Amino acid sequence: MKEKLVRVGLLGFGTVGQGLAKGIMMRSDNFYRILGMNIEIKSALVRDFEKEREVEGIHLTKNPKEILNDPDIDVIVEVMGNEHPTYSYVKQALANGKHVVTANKLLLAIHGVELQALAYRNGVQLLYEGSVLGGIPILRTIQHGLLGDQVEELRGILNGTTNYILTQMVESGKSYADALADAQAAGYAEGDPTMDVSGLDAACKLVILCRECFGLNIRIEDAEVSGIQNISIAEIEERKKQGLVPKLVARAVVLNSPWSNGGEGSEQLLQAKVGIEWLAANDVLSQVSGVDNGLVLKTRLVGDLFWKGPGAGGLATGSAVLSDVLEIAQRVAQERYKVTTAR
Repeated sequence: MKEKLVRVGLLGFGTVGQGLAKGIMMRSDNFYRILGMNIEIKSALVRDFEKEREVEGIHLTKNPKEILNDPDIDVIVEVMGNEHPTYSYVKQALANGKHVVTANKLLLAIHGVELQALAYRNGVQLLYEGSVLGGIPILRTIQHGLLGDQVEELRGILNGTTNYILTQMVESGKSYADALADAQAAGYAEGDPTMDVSGLDAACKLVILCRECFGLNIRIEDAEVSGIQNISIAEIEERKKQGLVPKLVARAVVLNSPWSNGGEGSEQLLQAKVGIEWLAANDVLSQVSGVDNGLVLKTRLVGDLFWKGPGAGGLATGSAVLSDVLEIAQRVAQERYKVTTAR
């Protein structure tokens, strides 16, 4: 009898990709107990064969078709980042009937609606838990745990890099330039930090959250977006005397919604914004420091809910990516091998 396997192909094999590979290898016995089958990384797409990597024993290729068109691969995990050529790769994978896992918020913010529709038409899953709030399983909570409720408003700290920079400026009195350099040295900020510090990264995540929370498809340009580049130590010190701290906050609220006073069939108007807000010390988001993310959801039935956890770094994202892979593996096990997975 053939070994029961779910085979994975990686598009990209950097920090997150190698972290995923190590997680699968380290916990293989546990996965077999849960799934009744093994998970194997068959191939990984790379740009440079000679680059040193911590994980060995995985077939490397520079040819994306070797992964996208491989009939043995069940799940494709995209950890390349950026919009192109990632968009064409993910689109081809879904068209080929392969499940896809990604944490690419820019890709999802721009093309998420189209890609979800393509996945549905081809009977496969597109999962992206790692795209928002790092290791906090917020999308599953919204999609399943809050299915019987309705989110009316959200506000949160969605970017760990900018939160780390602002925390350093407030608590250590560092300049913006020095705090940014610290974030880059610690691996929390890219060499080109523009997407983070401009507010674009948080805006992409806000677009995804608006789809999940409100069922509304908005574009990045529909949100009012500003970053942290112009904040100064002088302004921070002055505001601290007033008991206020700066946070890059993303917020959205639906006005005139059918669940409030608009009535069924009324147009839903959305206000979405990303920018620095000066928060009082007793605000729950003021307690979110360093690279942590935080999110407050106001729901119709439960009221205010709050989550906090790591939002920057490969481990947090890798954990969320792995949970998506396992969810798909459970589906494959049930459909292909009629395996009842353990809980």
